Amino acid sequence: MKKRGKILALAAIVVVGAVVLSRCGHKNTAAEYESRPTVKVENPVRQDISLYTDLTGLVEPQSRASVMPKMSGEVLEVYFQAGDTVQAGQALCKIDSDALTALKLQVDAASVALKNADSNLSQALFADGFVSQEAMEQAQNNAQSAKISYESAKNQYDLQVKYTTVTAPIDGVIESRSVEPHDHVSPAGEICTISGASQLQVKFGITEKIHQTMELGDSVTLEKNGVDYTGTVTEIGSMVNESSGLYDARAMVPDAAGLTNGSRVKMTIIMDRVSQVLTVPVDAVSYDNGAPFVYLYEDGKAEKTEIEAGIYDDENMEVKSGLTSDSQVIVSWSNELVDQGEVLLAQDSDGAQTDGNNETAAETTEAGDKE
Repeated sequence: MKKRGKILALAAIVVVGAVVLSRCGHKNTAAEYESRPTVKVENPVRQDISLYTDLTGLVEPQSRASVMPKMSGEVLEVYFQAGDTVQAGQALCKIDSDALTALKLQVDAASVALKNADSNLSQALFADGFVSQEAMEQAQNNAQSAKISYESAKNQYDLQVKYTTVTAPIDGVIESRSVEPHDHVSPAGEICTISGASQLQVKFGITEKIHQTMELGDSVTLEKNGVDYTGTVTEIGSMVNESSGLYDARAMVPDAAGLTNGSRVKMTIIMDRVSQVLTVPVDAVSYDNGAPFVYLYEDGKAEKTEIEAGIYDDENMEVKSGLTSDSQVIVSWSNELVDQGEVLLAQDSDGAQTDGNNETAAETTEAGDKE
């Protein structure tokens, strides 16, 4: 019995040992498989990157005129109110000026002098042969001089009469009225401001950095009360505004229905941009002490490669150096990625590997066989 018991005990030990060895073998195989992370790769792509920033703009008319009389005098009548729509040449007010009286006297005096000069010339011509050549020339000169003086006085008088009626210089809307009947006005005083009835524009200030990249024709987006508008940059100043420290710029807004002259709007403009540069997904870039790098797929291994990065947005980063268009960049993140560590390429739905060169599923199978 003792001998039989020893045999059974020995058999049990052998069985348990076999099970333990079997399990250890499976664990080693699984551990070896998991140590090779599955990755996806992509080639760098050439494309544009644009960065945007928000700022505030002021809505204003594309054309505006400050109306001032061209003569001093008392306002007799005013024909407009603030908010009125006017046409170019439309009468705005009537002015009475004492200067007209003096000019009228000058015209009358010049008229009398002209008549006398013409009369003297007629007498000299009638007395042909009885007056000297010198007297004849004197009469002709006097008549010519009197005519010029009269025409000058008459033109000046007619011009001042025209100035007594102040007219609108452009089509538009009266923004403000600063004159009332019986007010005394002068050429230095504004009686109203007219905003052009054509398109509206937005005035805004930009920094030197934006000034270097902004171009005429750039598109801008405006937002007011939940409504979006589109504008086009039409003017970029070349000198810094002393009061704001920024460069003045303007954008025309073709469809400005709903925008009010003088109101402020939120604007979105291009802050920086690059065109047709080599880019990689921004999530594929990591940093080592502030230095950007990516992992490249090389012969079944991950190779750490430093890059010189440029600007980037939410999706892509500019690569100035360190990569080529043929580089196979690992774009799937894994905490198991290490420099020179072995990796496996992921397969797409067709069984092909998702690398930049579209390697076949057979190569993937071959890599699996090597496991």
